Amino acid sequence: MNNFNQTRRKFLKQSATAFGSIALASPALITSASAGAKHTLTFGHTFGAASDAYMITGLSQFKAAAEEYSDGELLVDIHEAGSLGGQNILPQKVLTGAIQGCQLSTGNFVNYSEVYNILDFPFLFKSNEAFEHTIAQEAFLNSEFMSKPAQSGFQVVPGMWANAGFRVLGISKQVDRVVRTPEDLAGLKVRTNGTRVEDVMFKLTSASPVSIAWGEAYQAIQQGAADALSVGLGPLTATKIHETLSSATLYELNFNSHITTLSKRWFDGLPANVQEAIMRAGRDSYAFQVAEQKKANDLMLKEWAASGIEIVNLTAAEKDVWVDSIGHQRSEYDGLKDAFGRDALNTVVGLQG
Repeated sequence: MNNFNQTRRKFLKQSATAFGSIALASPALITSASAGAKHTLTFGHTFGAASDAYMITGLSQFKAAAEEYSDGELLVDIHEAGSLGGQNILPQKVLTGAIQGCQLSTGNFVNYSEVYNILDFPFLFKSNEAFEHTIAQEAFLNSEFMSKPAQSGFQVVPGMWANAGFRVLGISKQVDRVVRTPEDLAGLKVRTNGTRVEDVMFKLTSASPVSIAWGEAYQAIQQGAADALSVGLGPLTATKIHETLSSATLYELNFNSHITTLSKRWFDGLPANVQEAIMRAGRDSYAFQVAEQKKANDLMLKEWAASGIEIVNLTAAEKDVWVDSIGHQRSEYDGLKDAFGRDALNTVVGLQG
C-alpha cells in the first residue's frame, strides 16, 4: 500500500471526529515558518485578506497545522489575491512545477479534470450536509474524482474543500425583478461560468445564457451585459457584486466550491511523515472552514437584506418546479453524463441513498 492510500484510510477513520466536532485550529499552531524546512509548498490562491470575512479558505489554518505536524520539515509559502495568477493559470503552474499547490473552484478545475463537471449538475445534492457527507466517503475518495486528476498530474487533498455553499441567483438592479420560477427568467441574460452543464441548464429556461469570465462579472452586471448570475454568497460579497443586485433567489441549485490540489509528482516525492502532515492539516482546515463559512453565510444574508436586497426563499412547490424544469434527471444532460463519467455520477447519487 503506498503512502497516500495509508493517509486516505487515516482520513476516513478520523473524518467523523473532524466533521462532527468542528474543532477549530488552535492559536498555538500559528507558528513562524521554520528556517530549517527541508520541503517547501509554494501555494497560490485568488482570495485576499479583504475577503476573509466572506470566503473562508481555511488556508491560514492549513499552513500552521502542516508546518506543526511536519515538525518543521515543511514550509507552506502561501501567495494570495491572485499574485501568482488567476484560477486558469495556477493549475498550469502546478503541472509545470513552478508552484506545488493551489486552491481553485471546481468550475475552473473542469478544464483539467472533466469529471468535476458532475458536481455542477443541478439539484444533485439535497442539502449542504449531503454534499459534505458525500465528499468524505471512501467510495468518493476511491472514485474517478481522485483518480482522474491523478492521471493528469494532480494530487487532490481529501477533505480540504472550501465550500461557499449553494449558489444564489442574483438579479441586477437594472432589471429589478424577483425570480421564483424558471419562467421568471424570460428575456434575461444570465451570466454562466462557461461550463457545459450551466450552458445546457439555463437553455432549459427562458433565459439567454452568456459566458462571461469571473473577472468581468461585476462590470457585466453593472453595464447590462448580463442581467443575472448564479454564484455563492462569499464570492459575490467579496467582489462587491452584491451591491449591483436587487434580489437574490435561494434556489439551492448547485455548489460554489473550491478544492485544493497539489503537484502529484512533488507530493509522491515527499517522505511519509510530511505527506501525513499535509493530509492531517487538510482535515483540520476543512473542519474550521465548514464551521466558519456557515457563520459567514448567515451574516451575509442578514447584511444583504439590510442593504435592500430582497432575499427570496422558495416554497416547496416552487422548488419542485425548478427541479422538474432543469434538474439533473432530465434527458438533455445524458450526453454530458456519458462524457464526464457515468460511474462517477452513480457514485455521488448512490452515496446519498
